[in-house]
Amino acid sequence: MKPERYFEDLSIQHVGTEAPRAYYIPFETATGIVGRPREQSARFGLLTGEWCFGYYKSIERVPDGIVMPEVPLAKKQTLHVPSVWQLNGFDRPQYTNINYPFPCDPPYLPYDNPVGVYSRDIRCPEEWVGMNKYMVFEGVDSCFYLYINGSFVGYSEVSHCISEFDVTQYLHEGVNRVCVIVLKWCTGSYLEDQDKFRYSGIFRDCYLLARPKGHIRDYEVRSDVARDLRTAVIDVTVDAVNPDDAILSLLSPDGEEIAVVSPDSDGHACFKVDKPLLWSAETPELYSIIFDAAGEYICERVGLRRSCIEDGVYKMNNRAVKLKGVNRHDSDPYTGCVVDEEHMMRDLRLMKEHNINAIRTSHYPPDPRFLQMCDQFGFYVIDEADIECHGISALEPDLLANLPEWYAPIHDRVVRLVERDKNRACVIGWSVGNESGYGTNFERVLKWVKERDRSRFTHYEQMHGADHPLGEASKGADTFSRMYASPEYCRTYCEQSDDPRPMVLCEYSHAMGNGPGDLQDYWDVIYAEPRHMGGFVWEWCDHAVFGGEDENGRPKFLYGGDSGEDLHDGNFCVDGLVSPDREPHVGLRELRAVIQPVRVEALDDRRGLFKIHNLYDFIYLSRLECRWEMTRDGQTVDSGVLEPMAIPPHSSEEVEIGYTLPSDGACYVRLVFCQRDTVGLVAAGTELASAQFKLPVAERTLMCDLAGRTPEVDDQGNRIVIRGDRFSHVFDKNAAAFRQLTFNGEKLLVTPMSFNIWRAPTDNERADVAELRRFGYMQSAVRVYGTSLDQIDGDIVIKSEIGFVSNAKGVNVRAGVTWTVNCVGELSLSCDVSCREEAAPIQRFGVRMALESRYSTVEYFGYGPDESYVDKHRAGYIGRFKRPVGAMGTDYIKPQENGNRYRTSWASVTDGHCGLLICDGPFDFSALPYSQEELAAAAHNFELQARNERTVLCVDYLQSGVGSHSCGPVLNEKYRLGKEFNFTVTLRPIFAGDKPEEVAARRYNPRLTDEYEQLKLQ
Repeated sequence: MKPERYFEDLSIQHVGTEAPRAYYIPFETATGIVGRPREQSARFGLLTGEWCFGYYKSIERVPDGIVMPEVPLAKKQTLHVPSVWQLNGFDRPQYTNINYPFPCDPPYLPYDNPVGVYSRDIRCPEEWVGMNKYMVFEGVDSCFYLYINGSFVGYSEVSHCISEFDVTQYLHEGVNRVCVIVLKWCTGSYLEDQDKFRYSGIFRDCYLLARPKGHIRDYEVRSDVARDLRTAVIDVTVDAVNPDDAILSLLSPDGEEIAVVSPDSDGHACFKVDKPLLWSAETPELYSIIFDAAGEYICERVGLRRSCIEDGVYKMNNRAVKLKGVNRHDSDPYTGCVVDEEHMMRDLRLMKEHNINAIRTSHYPPDPRFLQMCDQFGFYVIDEADIECHGISALEPDLLANLPEWYAPIHDRVVRLVERDKNRACVIGWSVGNESGYGTNFERVLKWVKERDRSRFTHYEQMHGADHPLGEASKGADTFSRMYASPEYCRTYCEQSDDPRPMVLCEYSHAMGNGPGDLQDYWDVIYAEPRHMGGFVWEWCDHAVFGGEDENGRPKFLYGGDSGEDLHDGNFCVDGLVSPDREPHVGLRELRAVIQPVRVEALDDRRGLFKIHNLYDFIYLSRLECRWEMTRDGQTVDSGVLEPMAIPPHSSEEVEIGYTLPSDGACYVRLVFCQRDTVGLVAAGTELASAQFKLPVAERTLMCDLAGRTPEVDDQGNRIVIRGDRFSHVFDKNAAAFRQLTFNGEKLLVTPMSFNIWRAPTDNERADVAELRRFGYMQSAVRVYGTSLDQIDGDIVIKSEIGFVSNAKGVNVRAGVTWTVNCVGELSLSCDVSCREEAAPIQRFGVRMALESRYSTVEYFGYGPDESYVDKHRAGYIGRFKRPVGAMGTDYIKPQENGNRYRTSWASVTDGHCGLLICDGPFDFSALPYSQEELAAAAHNFELQARNERTVLCVDYLQSGVGSHSCGPVLNEKYRLGKEFNFTVTLRPIFAGDKPEEVAARRYNPRLTDEYEQLKLQ
């Protein structure tokens, strides 16, 4: 007998399930119950482990009678629970962003709808005899049928919500056969079109609960903190057969008993708290309520806080706070959407270490324990229903939002969200879904949520773009939510809109690949506008599938299309602040710097007078220790630790550092703020904020006399050979650049130097690639229109007029190029560049050269230690850094432009004996073992093979910013190269024993020509 076809019946979401309730685990004793792991409860029986598993192409192919207990278990084929079958040899991973992985024809499903059948035998403990028993599934994708001992128990869908069944009548003493039939798709799959890998199976824990007769079914805890914050009332509603038999004990955050009450016959109880310790993301104080009823005990942690929107401003405990958030999916490269407590804790620890205080649970409710951790460690959460139907835009964006028959499944998902998580202090807002259009169905569920829970704001982003008219988005929600709106749009809304709602960016600063590059612009607006609540960066982690290791032992991460699937969205899932295995990207450190809790203002940097601003909302700055360091040319000359600063939140204080300025040099003072003591997830010594200031000291110059004869020049048609005492250079007239540089007989270049105006596209400029190709930048070559050769004051001066040409394209970039070679072989470059007004902006302008592989040590003075760009450098600081070429890049899963160093004063590339020094900046540069062509051609980082024969050195006037245009606004003009500019830089030889800062500081006295010297001798 086949199961009833509930999975394709839009009118049925659940059969035989218990009504939704708050998440809790009952215990047999109150001893040590606060914070006790659920696995230690004698009333809790985890069903994780190996289950017998059968995989079938459709429900029709499932054998009849497979659920019956007399059918032998097929133990040869098992699957661990929780897991997803696509990562265990059945089916294959598939990543899509918007498109449904099946024909979009709601509510109909494909005939071939894969099925997984899970079976195992269980025994109940003897002490459970006579108790009610419930089987709980915390997450099954997409729907499932439950059978016990051959009897049908029930059916449920909604992948990321709890389904609970009363199985008391189905279980007997001894062995019991449990069978779960899971289908890949159901009608609910039209509401689960989230941007993620599509996985199937029992992916969260399932377990049994043993409960005494007359147990508490549900309860709700609501706190009401007085406006003056001096008192609080905790209202508790208990849903039980005899609620007045229960005993409720309130414990302080320190575990001291405050009061004991019993509910009335209606289930209502109340606690009053004087001088409450308030919960916030910075001060996650938690009280505890112990429920004692019918012979079992339940512990509920309670955060007392006053969360509200007043006059268009979001406030927590009467203070305007900003949501410094991220969007987080359940994602692991090894287990898919299966994440355990250790994984969740690692995410939260990294977030705390990087100043993140808020999470949007995109786009479904997380594991319920995750929210308990957010309570415990302090995060503001927008809790989102398991609803997204972005792919419906292929038909009509608002279709399911308006069709009456879709209201029930939409409402069911919102109800299950709210009822499960209603007692979580961390949840400050309910989001009724994501990118599913807007219509009467969402207006109705928003109204229901407001009536059900007035203590939290409502949120919804419907999917209409950032160009939607101001104020027209999701009128039924309490917040005006946008995704990827530009900073200018945000400012306009906050200052000009008559919509009274605060604005929140539910997604912004798309962190795909080398990015994001616009964080500071957003936060300049967010801090300036009281009506802006903040935002949630898209997104927390790169999604990928582990595909083994390369020959160097590095993990190979796969994305859409790598598993042979036809329909996919490539690497659009690789868009996080951390790698799949949680290595922080530079973008995460950039975010930490932009949203850091301290701002430092220089009042008089000559005598070390600064104003320190505490941007925390609730804690004093004495939480942090401030260390300072003064450097000269990158070397530390003074340092110290400031006395603890008891600066109140949202306040500032002047601090004077007693230092003495050096006489000259590139001098900076840097203040670093670290966690003083371990608190929560943040260990002592963790850097949380910093600031750096250039000191008013004259740059160092070393005046030198040039010693050497005027170089010899040999004009050989298309080549010019320039020779001196210790050098020999070859200039290519057809390239307006040098073919070879030789110092002391050592040749530097593997391939000729060339001018460069493009880079390997970053993920965030994928929308710009077609435009760049239209103007021919990526296939451009230099055309030289003329070259002149002169000798001026003993220097050789070569001037060229060039343009950049490509097949079938006009000349969009022209430059006047001047090379000057002095008597010791140093090269000075000056370029006057002009770009056609109508042409797309170029991404860079500079010279590129491939050096012999032995030139593999890089030392520079500029932004470091990591890559930096004009719009992405707050994570770094100006200093002196030294790295091998192999460590100068950033390892992105999909290779792209990386490793640039912004506004560098000098840089050297050497082999320990000699090399090349670039100076007279500022300039941008990179030194990598790969060319931009190799980066652009590779689909994965493990496809790149470092060619040992060269180091690719690029020296640029500037690289354009990286932005976040793959989803966000176009790159701001201030981060692009202008239409006209001048680029100057000097290339000097450097030898063993030379100090690069001194070589860079050389300035030469006027030199007498050889002819004048000869006249003097006569």
